[in-house]
Amino acid sequence: MHGDTHQADEVLEPEIRGAIERLPNQFSTKRLVDELRSTPAGADAYQQALELCGGGGEWNDPAYRVLHGQAIAGLLRNIGLVKFAGFIHGLPEEDDGYSVPTWWRKT
Repeated sequence: MHGDTHQADEVLEPEIRGAIERLPNQFSTKRLVDELRSTPAGADAYQQALELCGGGGEWNDPAYRVLHGQAIAGLLRNIGLVKFAGFIHGLPEEDDGYSVPTWWRKT
């Protein structure tokens, strides 16, 4: 699979910033993705980023893993608005099936 997470970051960053503003002080990666996709602009950015990560056809599942586990997680680590707050254990509702469930806390 070939994907471009740098371009995906550029597409996602403004929408992720907006989603973070709408979320409580602590949130999961899954909750962020849900919030991101809750607006038309966020849903469009998510879909475009998925395609940039190689989405479509037989690579669809790996593209989700790249998007959730690398692109989105990397943006959250580097955006300067949140800090990693730990891994989530024993809460299946917080597992999106594409990345390790994690908590984030606003700075």
